Amino acid sequence: MPPAVSPKSELRSHIRSARRSSAHPFSDKSLIEAVSAMVRAAGARTVAAYAPLPFEAGGPGLLPALAAVAPRVLLPVLLSSRDLDWARYDGTLAGGPLGLSEPTGPRLGVDAVRSVDLMLVPALAVGLDGTRLGQGGGSYDRVLARVTAPTIALLHPGELLPSVPAEPHDQRVSGALVGATARYETAHLHWTKGCAIPHYWHSIGLSANDGG
Repeated sequence: MPPAVSPKSELRSHIRSARRSSAHPFSDKSLIEAVSAMVRAAGARTVAAYAPLPFEAGGPGLLPALAAVAPRVLLPVLLSSRDLDWARYDGTLAGGPLGLSEPTGPRLGVDAVRSVDLMLVPALAVGLDGTRLGQGGGSYDRVLARVTAPTIALLHPGELLPSVPAEPHDQRVSGALVGATARYETAHLHWTKGCAIPHYWHSIGLSANDGG
């Protein structure tokens, strides 16, 4: 008998396949516009983000747009332990392990994210309770446990789900920003149920619901 496929693996495979089979130009554009507006409205000065992989929400324009509105952008550096170190984004990236692109500046340590004003998180899917489905390495479950700022996953349409499979070690995100499906639509920010965030984040005019 072949080994059983876990619900998480099954969902990952489905979403990866869907992303590869469809372009998301409107989604990426709307996500970039919404993130830029969010950073400006909240006055966020240090933002932790990520360099999107091919087909990952945000696309290649995410980091240049962030650098234009946030004085300081931190990006992850994958360690051999699968934890994440951080370095400041200066406009240049180098190839890292597992096909990742990483910043080239001085390493700031795994605790650098404790002082950020906002963290943008990659995800394949997010449940309404904030459970995040990642790529399976467990890196962000360690990171999210350290962060007190709002943590927002960027998603393409159809990737915010009623629920996703969860395990005891999984860390939840504060919200999910879901991209648009058409040129004149906007991205929608969904705060997840039970999230604890500073009140002013609820009043920046981007939220489609108030789950907190």
